[in-house]
Amino acid sequence: MTGLERTRAAIRGQPVDRTPVFPILLAPACELTGVRQRDYNLDPSILADTLLRAREMCGFDGIYVSRDNWVSHEALGGDLTFPEDDESFTKVPLLGSLRDWRSLSIPDPENAPGMRTLLDAARKIMAAAGDRYYVQANIDTGPFSLAAVLRGTQNFLMDLATAAADDDKKELVKLLEFCTEVVIAYGKAMIATGVHGIQYGDATASLISPVDFAKYVLPWEERSLRALGGTGCDVWVHICGKTDHILPQMRNLPFQGFEVDAKVDMGVARGLLGDRIALKGNLDTTFLLQRSPDEVYAACRRILETGPTSGVVLSAGCGVPRMTPLANLRAMVRAAQDHDTRLRG
Repeated sequence: MTGLERTRAAIRGQPVDRTPVFPILLAPACELTGVRQRDYNLDPSILADTLLRAREMCGFDGIYVSRDNWVSHEALGGDLTFPEDDESFTKVPLLGSLRDWRSLSIPDPENAPGMRTLLDAARKIMAAAGDRYYVQANIDTGPFSLAAVLRGTQNFLMDLATAAADDDKKELVKLLEFCTEVVIAYGKAMIATGVHGIQYGDATASLISPVDFAKYVLPWEERSLRALGGTGCDVWVHICGKTDHILPQMRNLPFQGFEVDAKVDMGVARGLLGDRIALKGNLDTTFLLQRSPDEVYAACRRILETGPTSGVVLSAGCGVPRMTPLANLRAMVRAAQDHDTRLRG
């Protein structure tokens, strides 16, 4: 099976020759290929070539296309700094108050800074390897987390906690509606590139209670996922951290895959989400960075042997740290190969 065939089959719970493997590999891809991260972030040709070469070095079944979690912030006019060889960042949230979203407009992804870079890179990767490997493109953040990015996470969570007046609650809802439309616009543009899967992260959602999740996250996730589904492109959600308190509410959402962080056991995630939703995870990223290849190999074997037996893609639980050794990344693939070879034998 090709990496594409293997991954698509696994996502659908169909038989595979072995479990597919591909993590979120961004800064390490630059490190492994000797590329400055600023060049990677700003040049779609360099971005695409870096990810293609890193995949070849590691032997992964797929390619995760992304830059950072500031793409929509930049597309909407937010300031962004690109260090020569480090993560991009901003010092000032785009929105000084909840009501400031009214000065923004839904961007045209093909012309918006950041978005157009990733769209172009995705097209280049699909042209070069999309018939052999599963291409999963990050479309930045889900509606709730985008609102937190635009306001600043601390400010936004305070808005959430102090929105007592009806006008404040309505403004909060209007901001979430706007963010949902931004997510849908970018997602549709990315789907049009032909990628096999899109993914957004909603990490801020793991910081709130199930009650607030039902009120401020779930409706907008559902609206965005419904708008992006039904195209033949798989839709994935990634929520960092401990999520078992909110996963039951996501069980019936219209998406194909959930990326499980190391703080949630894969078997627990399967029980909470059901058999319909594929799981991608969940090796601890610090462990992957710091331990030996043999230890990484053993940890991956444990995930495969004790977790769900189908509908699984082996990955780190979140983005792989920059200095992760190549031997450790290759150990992930070797663990999947040996585990399934043993089962077949």
